[in-house]
Parts: sequence; C-alpha cells; structure tokens
Amino acid sequence: MGIFTKKLILNFFLYFFIFLTFFFQKINSESLDFAKKEFLLGNYENAIDISSKLNDLDSKIFQARAISVYSHFFLKDEVAKNKFLEAYEIVKKISLEETQNADIYLEAAHALGRYGQKIGIMSAITEGIADRVKRYLDKALKIDNSHTLANLSKGLWHAEIINQAGKTLAKALYGANIKKARNHFSKAYNSGKKEISILYELSYGYYLLGEDEDLILAKKYLKELLLIESKAHIENTYKSKAIKLQNKITL
Repeated sequence: MGIFTKKLILNFFLYFFIFLTFFFQKINSESLDFAKKEFLLGNYENAIDISSKLNDLDSKIFQARAISVYSHFFLKDEVAKNKFLEAYEIVKKISLEETQNADIYLEAAHALGRYGQKIGIMSAITEGIADRVKRYLDKALKIDNSHTLANLSKGLWHAEIINQAGKTLAKALYGANIKKARNHFSKAYNSGKKEISILYELSYGYYLLGEDEDLILAKKYLKELLLIESKAHIENTYKSKAIKLQNKITL
C-alpha cells in the first residue's frame, strides 16, 4: 500500500471521527436531557430555547414548565404575564391531541395560576382564571389522583382563595375549603417526594391557611428543606425564600 493511499485512509477516518463527534454533540445539545441539565445549572433561557426546538410531548411540557418557573422567579410585570400566557398556549395546544397525561393539565394550571398571582388572586377569581385553574387541576387529578404536584397545586388553589376571601366566603362562593386544602397538602407530602421546591410550596400553602396547626407544619417543612443540600440553581432561590417566610411565622 502506497504512502498516498495510507494518507487517504487516515484522512478518511479522521474526517469520519470528526463528523461523528459533531453529530453526537449536536444530538446531545438538542436533547431534552441536555435542556434539563441547563435548567438545573440556572441557564433557563438556554433550556427553554433547546426544548422549543423539540417536538415530542415531554419536551413541550418541560418547555412550558421552564417558562413558568423562570418567569415567576426572574421576570417582572407585563413581561412575566406574557410569558405565563405563552407557556399556557404551549400546553393548551398539546391538550387538543393528548388527554391522558396529567402533566399537561398540571402545566396549564401552573401557567394560568402564576398569571393569576401576578394580576392578584381576587382579579383572577373575578376574571374566571381561578375556575379554569381548578378545572385543569381536577382533570390532572382525575387521571392520577396521587400526583404530587397536582395535589400540591390544588391545595394551594384552596389556600390562596381562603387567604384572600376568608374561610366562610371562600367556601360559600368558590368552594374553597380548608379541610380539602389540608387533605391535598397531606397527599403531596406523603407521596415521598421531599424536594426543596415541594417543601417550600407546602410551607407557603400552610402559611396561607394561617391556623396555628398549619403554621406549625409550615415551620417544620421549612426547617426540613433548609437541611437538604441544593442540587440546582433554583433550589438556592427557594432556600432564600424559605428563610424570609420562616421569619414571617411567629408562634
């Protein structure tokens, strides 16, 4: 075999290796797993951008969730409101095609619920947003009654209305019930997913209910989450919020 032929073969394998490396890097950079890794590192916009280029169901659900989380913690006013509506539209389109995935309805409720928080809970009630959130959560729980985040979110739905309207009015006009809120919170906690974000939202929900027994649980879960090692950028943000909430609870 001549020197020229050997060089051709070596060059062929070299270029083939470079092509494979580029090919697999491209696949990796455009995968849902990579988007999730970016999200955990705090590269939220990149995570959203990567997932927006993927067309499978899980990627669209993740995209909507990432938009809602990023907007809630790091965007303000009209920009945040528009992003919540954008996240809502993503999952709303999916729901027309897929009806047996609880996460679709959970994320529809998540986006609309965060939007409702931005405009104010009473405004969300009068504009019918709170009722739409409830319907989405009920659909999610009908599909999976033990769904941790759906139970947590439904408990928060009750708690926020009770906190704003008072127990009597909330129950009479909107069907928000303190006993039901506690039941959903208990299901979420007993599901075994003791994550920082879940424990914070549980604490916040119990804080909104405001009874001594609820505040005791809120303090307990805040202490519990502060002992967990953070594994994601967003968890440090939750811990900062947890310390502030902890200082508000006087018992």
